[in-house]
Amino acid sequence: MKSLILAFCFAATASADPEVMGQILDSDGKDGGVIEFAILRLKNPEDLDGTPIPVKSERSGRFYIKLAPGAYRLGDIRKPLERDKKLYEANYARDLIEVGDGAGFDIGMIKLEKTGTYVAGTVKRSGKPVAGVAVEVFDPGAGYATGVKATTDAAGRYEMQMNEVKGPQSLVLTVVEKDGQAFARGAVDLWKPATADVELPEKYVEVMVDLTAPEECWVYFHPKGDPSPYAVHKMRPGAKASIPSFAPGAWTITAVCPGAQTDVEAAIPAAAPIAIALPAGPRHRVDGKVTVSGAPKDFDWSKVAVIAKPDSSRSPGYLFASVSRDGSFAFPGLASGKYELSVATGKRIDAMRWFSVSRSAVAMGVFELVAPRTVELSVRAADLAK
Repeated sequence: MKSLILAFCFAATASADPEVMGQILDSDGKDGGVIEFAILRLKNPEDLDGTPIPVKSERSGRFYIKLAPGAYRLGDIRKPLERDKKLYEANYARDLIEVGDGAGFDIGMIKLEKTGTYVAGTVKRSGKPVAGVAVEVFDPGAGYATGVKATTDAAGRYEMQMNEVKGPQSLVLTVVEKDGQAFARGAVDLWKPATADVELPEKYVEVMVDLTAPEECWVYFHPKGDPSPYAVHKMRPGAKASIPSFAPGAWTITAVCPGAQTDVEAAIPAAAPIAIALPAGPRHRVDGKVTVSGAPKDFDWSKVAVIAKPDSSRSPGYLFASVSRDGSFAFPGLASGKYELSVATGKRIDAMRWFSVSRSAVAMGVFELVAPRTVELSVRAADLAK
C-alpha cells in the first residue's frame, strides 16, 4: 500500500489547519463529478480504518478540505454509473495521507476503476416462482457455496453484487433445499451483468452406482459439460451405492482410484444402476522433469502440477503429480493405456483429491503407456500466466 506524496503548495503558517486538495477522475480519465466519500483520521499510520471525515467533490471532481496535521487514509470511493446504478467505478486503495505543517497540500489525481458486476435471475419450480429461498454462488471443484448469496423476493427474483469480478469468468449458482441441491450456470465479466435462472425439480432422486475397481475409489459428479466436480463420494472396491439428493438432468460421473480414471455419461434418473469399471491391470511409474522457459526467479512451483489425462477422459485434474522446486515430478503408478501430459498451474484441493486447473499447456501429446517411463516436459511461462 503506497503513501500519497503531498506537494507543498503555499508558505507555511501556524494559524490554521492545512488545506488538502485533490481531484477524482473516472475510469475513462475524465472529471469524476460530484462524489461524497470520506477521509479517515488515523490514530497511527499503520491503521487501515479511522474516524471518517465527510468530503464532497465539485462537478469537476476537485475537492478541498481542512485537515489538522496527522495521519489519514482515503476511504472507499464508489460512484454508480448513470446508465446502470447497479454498476460502479471505485477506488478502494486506502492510500496513506500524511499531513504536516503547511498552508496547503495537493494529493493529486485519484483515478476510479471499473469494479465488479451483478447477477440476477428467478427461482422457479414447475414454472411458478419460489419466494424466500437463498441463492448462493457455488464453487465447482471445491464443492461448496462461497457465502455470497441473496434471497428471492415474492416474485422469486434475486440479485447480488459481485465486486470481485475483474474479467471473464464462469459462474455457478445453487439453491440448497432439505432434500437436495439445484444449480444454474452462466458467465460474467467486468461491468457485464449475468442472468442465471434456477429451476428447482419437483423431486430430487437417488443415483445407483455399481462400481468395479481394484481399490478404493473417489466418485465425482459433474453436470454435463463442466469439468469441475460438484460433489464427491468415496466408495469401496466392488461396492454398490445409493447416493441421494440429485436434481434430474445430464451428468458426467468420474471415478478415480490410484493410477486410473474413467468417465461415464449418465441421464439422471437412470432406469438401472450406473455401471463404472476401472482397470485392474499393471501400473507403471512415470517420472521426469519440468522446464518452464521464461519463468521468473520467484516462480511459485507450489502451484504447478503435471496432469495425466487418459485419452478417453474429458475431466482433467484427478491424476496429478506435484512438481518440486527443481522441476521433478513422479506418478508412482499409472494404469496401462493412452495419456496426454500437461503442465498446469492452479490449486490443489485435498478434500476433493483434485487439482483445480487455472491454466495449462500440453507438454506431451497422446502416448501409449505400456512400461515405466521417464520424460522431459517443457512449456513456456507465458502459457501458464493469467
